[in-house]
Amino acid sequence: MSVQDGMATEEINLKGDAAFRFLGCPTQVRAKAEMTHGAFGLLEHWEMPPGFASPYHTHHREDESFYIVRGEVAFVIDGKWRRIGPGAFVYGPREIPHGFKVVGDQPAQMLLQTTPGGFEQFVIELGQPLTDPVTPPDIPRLIETAARYGIDILGPLPEEPETSGNGHREVHPGEDAKALNRRWIAAFNERDWETERAARSNDFRAILSGAPAPLSNDAWSGFLHGFVTAFPDSAIQIEDCIAEGDTVVTRWRLNGTHRGEFQGIPATGRAVEFDGIEFNRVRDGKFVEHVSQFDLAGLMRQLSA
Repeated sequence: MSVQDGMATEEINLKGDAAFRFLGCPTQVRAKAEMTHGAFGLLEHWEMPPGFASPYHTHHREDESFYIVRGEVAFVIDGKWRRIGPGAFVYGPREIPHGFKVVGDQPAQMLLQTTPGGFEQFVIELGQPLTDPVTPPDIPRLIETAARYGIDILGPLPEEPETSGNGHREVHPGEDAKALNRRWIAAFNERDWETERAARSNDFRAILSGAPAPLSNDAWSGFLHGFVTAFPDSAIQIEDCIAEGDTVVTRWRLNGTHRGEFQGIPATGRAVEFDGIEFNRVRDGKFVEHVSQFDLAGLMRQLSA
């Protein structure tokens, strides 16, 4: 076999189904436009390191859809940020600037579909063999190649604020159960009721110490609002958090001051502290069942002391 034949084989492997590097990340083409009659192209970035970021860019020919397999990724679409985890889906329409970055300390894995197909050829054209050392991207070549595929490279991603949207972080399906539970408790501490409600499924039920029957979504919301009316400065501190399968268990301590009526007891102004443990069952990235056991008797003793 001649050297030229060897080069041709390498070219076919690089531009076929074999994995390669795109912007330094191991990547594989799962479906090309010619395989789907032009309907879509499908890529898999199977190890994007923490801190990896795409450029801020706009597509003029195709829409992008992202599915997170593992890790946590922050997306910015038209200047609005959102962080998502495994099992979550994000849509990046054409003509709208967008981009993403890997956050946290773990690599991310992501499927990327473009509709219609064709974008995968841009990725293949800029691909490098996996055996090549990872080097910074050639920005002038990236910009020139992107322009030929109807993509505008706008520069680095805009700055991500500490919170997204209207000040709360969204809860998305498939997020790690421990992270979901911590975010749920943080939403209570911050009185961010929109995020708190987003963590619950539509058929959520809560079983609480002292409650004669399980609480529905509406009853749970009423309980929370009544509790923070009675203890407006109440805050939960997580002591331990363990997850296994579809269940996350959290041991916590609550501190607050009795400023309003609670269980028929008028405000006393007393500081209270009590411990509790909760079992939360997750389905499709949301809490479907909450079982909480806490020292209700101890709380009542503190209020009537």
